[in-house]
Amino acid sequence: MALIDRRKQSDPEVEGDPRRRRRRARRRAVLVALAVVVMAALAGGLLYGDQALRFLTHLKGSPTDTIAYEPFPPGGEPTYRLAVLGDIGEPGSRLTATARAVAKLSDSDPYDALLLLGDNVYPAGDPEQLDEVVFEPFGPLLEAGTPLLAIVGNHDVAEGRGDTQMRALGMPGRWWAEEWGRDLLVVGLDSSDVDNPAQQRFLERSLAQSTATWKIVALHHPPYSAGYQGSSSHVREVFSPLFERYGVQLVLSGHEHDYQRSRPINGVVYVVTGGVARTRRTGEDDFTAVSFSWHHFVDLSVFGDHLVVRAVNQDRRVADDAKIPLSGAG
Repeated sequence: MALIDRRKQSDPEVEGDPRRRRRRARRRAVLVALAVVVMAALAGGLLYGDQALRFLTHLKGSPTDTIAYEPFPPGGEPTYRLAVLGDIGEPGSRLTATARAVAKLSDSDPYDALLLLGDNVYPAGDPEQLDEVVFEPFGPLLEAGTPLLAIVGNHDVAEGRGDTQMRALGMPGRWWAEEWGRDLLVVGLDSSDVDNPAQQRFLERSLAQSTATWKIVALHHPPYSAGYQGSSSHVREVFSPLFERYGVQLVLSGHEHDYQRSRPINGVVYVVTGGVARTRRTGEDDFTAVSFSWHHFVDLSVFGDHLVVRAVNQDRRVADDAKIPLSGAG
């Protein structure tokens, strides 16, 4: 499956450019400072060895090239649009600004769903805090009729509140499936309960029985990640074979406080989007197509023969604009 990255690319820097030398000097200074901080954290038991390595090597920050968000032209609108937000977590200016950006982009072409990717409430999933992090900031969107979809993250289930939180958000449980005719299937999972046989059977049955053109799965822990937390290898081991067997084209995750889009892996593109409330510098791996650390959400558009994935910040600037063709469609 070919995947087309539609961002403008910056001109490469010229070797020997004084600005490039200064940037290198600053990076070396930052690395030295980070090394001192990490050694102190290790000595104090605040970091483990693998975390220290990631802290020192994951240095990718904000994107250097962004473009203004442009709506699709009249007559070229998608069949469905979803606003996808990961790790909204806590009230504050970042969440408020993101919610306003989502509402603004929904003015002329309303979203068909608002999808939350878990860690909806820090630190431990308290349903009593949902007004502050969901129903108030996203109130205009929800009151206008946009359906709310949500899954749990590790913080949401930390004290056994996952089921209660899902009920408060109007979801049938910690795993669920929503289908829009024969066009789109979205399956939500609880990636903190990977080994639950009931969930495994539900996922396989939902994927096997669906005749939808597009199959998308949402789960909190990313099967593929070059971020600070790294890939969730057990999630990948249990779920990815089913994604590949039943034709899932896109997997959406949070957990990492950054943005990542993978290259197609056995027909599946993995997107990590967990940068609403917090950000953390990220990295890249051989499966990485794009990665950066940025407060953002994902604007997901569904067409008959392709998807468009856009990472959008609070100022409605776009740093990743990628087209995912339907297999065999071009």
